[in-house]
Amino acid sequence: MKIKCLLVMPNKEVQRVKIPGSFKFIRALIGKDLLKVRANKNNLIIANQNAGNDEFNRLFQGCILYGTFLVVSIKNKKLTSMKRRNIRKFYNLFKLAKHKKKIARYKEEFLEEYYYRQRKMKVKNRKHNKELIFKNAA
Repeated sequence: MKIKCLLVMPNKEVQRVKIPGSFKFIRALIGKDLLKVRANKNNLIIANQNAGNDEFNRLFQGCILYGTFLVVSIKNKKLTSMKRRNIRKFYNLFKLAKHKKKIARYKEEFLEEYYYRQRKMKVKNRKHNKELIFKNAA
């Protein structure tokens, strides 16, 4: 049974797709470790839990979603096709134009902080290695 859902990939526009309604297929598409986030009562966002921190995709309720993810409907804990109203709602919510500037800003801040921590760690390791060398030499 195929279901209608939305596929959202990093730096690409939202796509309406029909996919087989099985978690086996979704795992093959997105990744093994699935992260399920409730978007509302009837909709679920399924993302890869182990997506790289550099794969910024979209913002949702103040959180950053990483990597490729799907928006699907659920009913009685089973995947179902999304209704037109929900497709339109989430299509507009995850439009690339709305998120591109925000994601670029978050990415810049993240990378700046990441490289700062790397430099700090490098200096700390250098000092530690010097101390070890002098202790072993003495």
